[in-house]
Amino acid sequence: MNQQTILATILILSAAGYFWLGARLLFSRREIGSVPIGTIFCIVSVWVLGGAIEMLATTHNAFLLGRTAHFVGTALLPVAAFVCFREYTGVRTATHVSVLLLIIPVVSIALAATNSSHAFMWRGPATDAAGAFLTRPDTWGPWFLWVHAPYSYLIVGLALLRLLVHSSVVAPVHRRGLILLAACCTVPLLATLAYDLGYGPHTLSFVPLVLAAMLPVFTWLTVWQQVGEFAPLAYETVFQNMQDPVVVLDDEQRIIGMNRSAEKLLNMSEGDALRMPLESIFGTGSTSVFEVLESGAPKNMVTETGRYLHVQVSPIRSTSRLLRDGKVLMFRDVSDVELAQSEVRKSEMLLRTLVDHSVNGIVRMSWADDGGGKRSLRCIFANAAAGRFLDMDITRLVHRDAQSIIRLASSGMTDEEARPVLERFELALANNTGVDVELRQGTGTTARWLRMICEPVGDDIAATFIDITDTKAKQRQMESIASSDPLTGVLNRRGFEQEATLRLSDSADDAIGALLFIDLNDFKLINDRYGHGVGDQLLTIAARRLQKSLRSCDIIGRPGGDEFVALVPDVSKYMAGKLAARLATSLEAPYIIGGETLQCPASIGLAHYPDNASTLTGLLREADQAMYRAKARSRDHDDLGITTVLEKAL
Repeated sequence: MNQQTILATILILSAAGYFWLGARLLFSRREIGSVPIGTIFCIVSVWVLGGAIEMLATTHNAFLLGRTAHFVGTALLPVAAFVCFREYTGVRTATHVSVLLLIIPVVSIALAATNSSHAFMWRGPATDAAGAFLTRPDTWGPWFLWVHAPYSYLIVGLALLRLLVHSSVVAPVHRRGLILLAACCTVPLLATLAYDLGYGPHTLSFVPLVLAAMLPVFTWLTVWQQVGEFAPLAYETVFQNMQDPVVVLDDEQRIIGMNRSAEKLLNMSEGDALRMPLESIFGTGSTSVFEVLESGAPKNMVTETGRYLHVQVSPIRSTSRLLRDGKVLMFRDVSDVELAQSEVRKSEMLLRTLVDHSVNGIVRMSWADDGGGKRSLRCIFANAAAGRFLDMDITRLVHRDAQSIIRLASSGMTDEEARPVLERFELALANNTGVDVELRQGTGTTARWLRMICEPVGDDIAATFIDITDTKAKQRQMESIASSDPLTGVLNRRGFEQEATLRLSDSADDAIGALLFIDLNDFKLINDRYGHGVGDQLLTIAARRLQKSLRSCDIIGRPGGDEFVALVPDVSKYMAGKLAARLATSLEAPYIIGGETLQCPASIGLAHYPDNASTLTGLLREADQAMYRAKARSRDHDDLGITTVLEKAL
């Protein structure tokens, strides 16, 4: 067996190995990149097999077959690499683009197969003086020199350039495999370049041998490093779907980008914000924004609508001149937290005032020796309010132990309910810390709530009893108010999420239902033209129509603006569709407000559970997307019907 036969055998085995790798990726189809990488390996398999045929060829036709396989690799591989590397960076290549890219490679393959008729790819002679076939001709043809070679190297260069420039979108876990793949691709690329420039013997095509030598490396990358199983990180999608508003500023504090939450916060599109000064965009809150930008310290600001926003800034670390001193402003709505803290501060101030004026029960306890080395905490002082709260004469309170006093204050609690209170009190004594608990006296309509605050005062303990019965009632009332929309009377966003989540969590495993997402299409135009008063009346009428069209057990909410949502439990898909159609008809009816007859139809998105989603967040997302499809479709129709304004989740 001579040397050429040995080399040809190695090439045939390598071609089989590349084909196995390609087929493994093509038929798995598990990830985005498996198909293009599998295609690359199959093309390389044809190329390597062509090199083997060239070595074993004894006739001109056999040699031409090997040469054609060689050009299959050099023609198709650049396009496959281009498509593959674009997918690596998160960009799909459209089918028509791929077809256009393949025009020149297909022509090159056809010209290589028929070269003996025109010599466009290479020129004779086909053999040297010894009769050996020339794998690299002495002279390349015009198509190869001016079309095939420049086009192939251009496509490969663009593919590698995109891979390097946009490598940041590749998930970090796959980035190492990406770098290794790019490095391994440069080896056969340099070998091909050297071959085309005339380096190496003319009777031996060494590029297939280089590819054969690289087979173990590509096998390692495919099987162990799993370079075909990558998933580009859609950073733009993550940015746009962040719930918190984010605004990106350049080095001159001009807005150069913001997400959808920021557009909703500022009530303007990103394009409009790019043309306005920062002071005009943030209004009265611009002072706070500039203070945060200057100091770098987080701060709360109040918007023109009375909402509290927590603002913080982060510098952008970038080598770009535009972003070198850029910053990212992040906003978080803390209105609910601020309101709760404000109420607590007000309550604390009120309680302190009451204590100072002795309107609350005050008991002072000190450690006393009971004999036998035992000590107990006993009352040494009690004011008149303490006697009223504990329903006992103050003279009888003195000398009582602490546990007995706590029992009097919690007379409306069972032993099981009072036990944790006593345990907390004893733990606070052991750690010399304070304790703040709420106790119930009595039951039913005569029940009274006391807040007991115990704090160490030197070696003694001061206990303050505060009647919080009214405060408890107010808290329950405020919770009811906080969950309702003051304009329409339906639930607000928080109230709807609470009730809907509770309803879904309490539902049986086989429960069914639907969620409707309603958007009043022309509300903004009406609001701008006729004023907020008319707009508020229209929203109120729309809410009443919702309540009338749906059932009493359905949960209706208004997340904000001109949007409504409704959770419709325990209905089939058919009944949900009927309810949605009835609702669409009701909302399409004219609104007569102040002598004006207004038209404001709604776009409705319908999501079923558990088919579309089993959680409230998932149902809202699916119904919201369906509503936007209905809204987009309704823009192209003057005569809106049920099929136009109603859309079901996919």
